Amino acid sequence: MTSHPIIPLLLTIPLLASCLSPQTITPSPAATHPQTLTATPTQPPTAASTPQPHRLPIDLGPDLENFPANVNPLTGREVQDPSLLALPAVLVSISNMPVTARPQAGPGFAPWVFELFIGEGTTRFMNVFYGDYPRTVPNIHGGCQMRQQVIRPLGKWIGNRVWLDENANGKQDDWEMGVGGVCIRLLDGISRQVRAEAVTDSNGYYAFEQPVGNVLLQFIKPNAYAFTQRDVGDEDRDSDVDANGETGIFQVEDSASFWDAGLILLEKPLATPSPVVTGTPPNWFLPAEDYVGPIRSGRLTYNQIGDMFPNSCLVYASAAPDIGARLDYCEIVYGVDPTTPNSALLTVKRLRELAEKSLNPKQPVNYSGNLFSENVPQNGQPAETIKVFYHAYSQSGWQYDPISATYLRYTDQADATGILLPATDRLTGRQLAFENVVVVFAEHIRMRHLQFEIDFSFGQKEFAYLFRDGQVFKIYWSTRNRTYEKETGILRPMYFVDAQDNPVPLHPGRTWIHIVTPYSSVTDEGNGEWLVYFVQPADPPDTPMP
Repeated sequence: MTSHPIIPLLLTIPLLASCLSPQTITPSPAATHPQTLTATPTQPPTAASTPQPHRLPIDLGPDLENFPANVNPLTGREVQDPSLLALPAVLVSISNMPVTARPQAGPGFAPWVFELFIGEGTTRFMNVFYGDYPRTVPNIHGGCQMRQQVIRPLGKWIGNRVWLDENANGKQDDWEMGVGGVCIRLLDGISRQVRAEAVTDSNGYYAFEQPVGNVLLQFIKPNAYAFTQRDVGDEDRDSDVDANGETGIFQVEDSASFWDAGLILLEKPLATPSPVVTGTPPNWFLPAEDYVGPIRSGRLTYNQIGDMFPNSCLVYASAAPDIGARLDYCEIVYGVDPTTPNSALLTVKRLRELAEKSLNPKQPVNYSGNLFSENVPQNGQPAETIKVFYHAYSQSGWQYDPISATYLRYTDQADATGILLPATDRLTGRQLAFENVVVVFAEHIRMRHLQFEIDFSFGQKEFAYLFRDGQVFKIYWSTRNRTYEKETGILRPMYFVDAQDNPVPLHPGRTWIHIVTPYSSVTDEGNGEWLVYFVQPADPPDTPMP
């Protein structure tokens, strides 16, 4: 196969408030050693797998009764532990600066992440943990040089994913993750000669351009794994390989995005503080158990977000006295090492305890309100690349990956070079991938220097952009009351509509929300490239009191 990786971007942004170099999205060095592939030996023809029925397209929402009991209404996806859906959300303020806070622990599990401006060119993440809690997922690569670049086949293609079957049930559950660095061969179905080779990215995805004639796929099993059972469940979520890692011989006449292989980890590695740090002093404060963080200070906007999630628990690290006095919090987590701003961490065990304490038995949790559909809305514009500029020292970007149908996140090093590298989650080592990226425009109300409250008050309908499935749509975010709110008096999260108030469907999956001022811009740069340019709110220095 001839794959077509992304060429590093060169985006020039107007020099407004500060000097800025051109932006480049650059893959980070691979963390695994390359493996040489040789011609596969001749073997008897592989028995064909049993054709399985395809699952029905997902169309769920917008109200809670439209979601199955094991599906998260913030994602439209099944959860590992449905009992967690009965617990209110825990909202955790996670640092994005300094860069030593990265990679953060937890954003890769949050169904919604709000990224907001907090002053001095800095952003912070408000993570909504609901339905699925963060956990450490082993990241033992497959032995090949892990693919870092996005594949965009020129035409039809076959492939999909190699995944870690954590519960060994043979089904690719929505909450399970991929395995990177796994080598795959496309073999001729008669001669077994190698026609092409591919390797999975950090989330386990791979692809070949559509082959001609009889072929089969051969997945090279890493030593640490065994293949899961074959043909369990529907065709889109089963494993298609036998114990030797081979599919049956097949022909394709169209794109086929359902050729998967499930792996079972034979021996789970011992838990160690992550990331492993050497040098003096070590990061002694990193717990061996699962955690989220680093956690940072509270902001007034957190109350506005918290109102969208009734009975939710707000967690932050500290706050100025005039800010903290106004925040409705359930836990303040203080750092334990005065030499670093990154030592305030919250264990997942404690996170669950806080959710249980916040539960109101008389008010069942209902965070529905949005529609989820795999059918792409009409009238979108191509959007393969998103560059987000908050400040010369606070830049990020997204690349659309058509194989996984997600946007992959990249971030800078706060050095004004504009070079962006893959952003990962500390607990998994996988690159952050979100099905939806939403840009919402909202007023930033200045309280004092470096302190703003973003207006998400109820009864609003304001502009937004939705990026999904490699396209962008002009939409609105809304906090206006609908039938549920009017009948119960209970609020729900913001939802997304068109100009006529018809629901705009999100792609099933997770959503990253960039919050920008009304004076910011979202600009079509051509060739599927978009620029989100944040215009900072007026923030003069405070006049000293006499």
